[in-house]
Amino acid sequence: MLAVMSLDLDRFKLVNDTHGHAAGDAVLTVVAQRLMRHARDEDTVCHNGGDEFLYLLIDARGREAVARIAGLVREAIESPIGVGALQFAITPSLGIALCPEHGTGGSTLINHADAAVYRAKQLRSHCEFFEPPMASSVASRRRTD
Repeated sequence: MLAVMSLDLDRFKLVNDTHGHAAGDAVLTVVAQRLMRHARDEDTVCHNGGDEFLYLLIDARGREAVARIAGLVREAIESPIGVGALQFAITPSLGIALCPEHGTGGSTLINHADAAVYRAKQLRSHCEFFEPPMASSVASRRRTD
């Protein structure tokens, strides 16, 4: 099993707007470092633009294991981030798509993980697995963006 986890930092725009892009960049750097500390050698973590990251889990050991890893990643990111004299409390929303259950192509899995992030933000649940009805919300969001 392969899992694509999409992470979006909640209310990150406030960091940039209130404290400037240098502070925002410092926060993104710390988040990236924390993600990399959790990644195994076979996993991949990348910055996907803005306040979004992708975490690819290779040979995931089932839905429960992926959920456990997502919880650990979330906890790591939520630890306060110090930038100079400032302390930021950053929370991520996570969306997860599984291969082959939710698709087999890279773009499909990323889109489905993104739809799950959007759902997590709507529900304020912080982590959601993709479900087929979410696919229509991605299509309608893209038409209005």
